[in-house]
Amino acid sequence: MVGAPPRSDLDQREIDFFARYYAEQTYHPTGSRLKLQRDLRVLRRAAGARELGRVLSIGCGDGEFERLLAPYCERVTALDISPEAIEIASRLASDAGIPNIEFRCLPIAALEWTEAFDTITCVAFLHHVTTELRALLRRIHQHLVPGGLFYSQDPNVHGILRKIGRVVLGARYDAYHSPDERELDAEELREELLAAGFGSVEIVPIDLTLVPAMYLLAKRSRWPLYACTAVDRLWCGTPLGRWASGFAAISRRSG
Repeated sequence: MVGAPPRSDLDQREIDFFARYYAEQTYHPTGSRLKLQRDLRVLRRAAGARELGRVLSIGCGDGEFERLLAPYCERVTALDISPEAIEIASRLASDAGIPNIEFRCLPIAALEWTEAFDTITCVAFLHHVTTELRALLRRIHQHLVPGGLFYSQDPNVHGILRKIGRVVLGARYDAYHSPDERELDAEELREELLAAGFGSVEIVPIDLTLVPAMYLLAKRSRWPLYACTAVDRLWCGTPLGRWASGFAAISRRSG
């Protein structure tokens, strides 16, 4: 990539972490697919009759979400910092004959914001942003068309299974997380999104057991992962959703 900025130590540690993540497949592929299918359902429900149109996906990983998204939009521009992830994503999209996704190996700081999008997604990305979150959200807001949709999905700092996991797994807990990530507070993120200019923000509890299970059961049978989706749907549909493992934030630009 011509003109790419030098990588920080943190960026390199992130790249190394995800190189191992994909090489060793430290997650259950069925769990990953079920999770991303769920994100797509929530996103499409939020969009309603509005077309997803031109989509920017920040933090695309191996491109599975973008491949699921492609039939429902005009085109997708997808970014990730991991060369291994982009190589896998590009190959799988080509093998599947999907023409409307462009994958770029690019940190978000190097993106030239030269166009507007109908939809911008950050699936499991914002909790990797260690500084200048509000500045990023303002950029996202500025580069959505009026009425455009922003969708993010992140781990919940109040997640009950996360608290239990830290006690049960001890030091092993950190092995499932990259160097810079942290859990987010949904209400704090709501305030950041409103401060960035969004006219409305909806918080949706989205996960209890599926994401933890896709790592803890990475080499096991796939049937428990289907059971997890049913448990999550029941839990997140009640007031207990406040203590879900993850949440989505759905925001719109006014107009």
